[in-house]
Amino acid sequence: MRLSIVAELRKAEEGLNCVETTGRLKCTMPKSTCSQHYRILRESGIIHSERRGVELTSKVRRKELDSRFPGLLDAILKAWRREHGE
Repeated sequence: MRLSIVAELRKAEEGLNCVETTGRLKCTMPKSTCSQHYRILRESGIIHSERRGVELTSKVRRKELDSRFPGLLDAILKAWRREHGE
């Protein structure tokens, strides 16, 4: 699920919140579960979240990840897509 979230966030330049992400993924999960996934991704340094009003919008930390681990995120997502037939 977290790789799905990261893949969707990479497509969204302006970032997404939990509800937008689950809508794009066409999956139903409690908001608390989605928030937990986002928290884990945030704490691991993969995404950055910003409060916009009452919503928390998140983006992948693409530049930071690519500068520290060149090509790693792309390789992980490519292998995940291949494994899931996307």
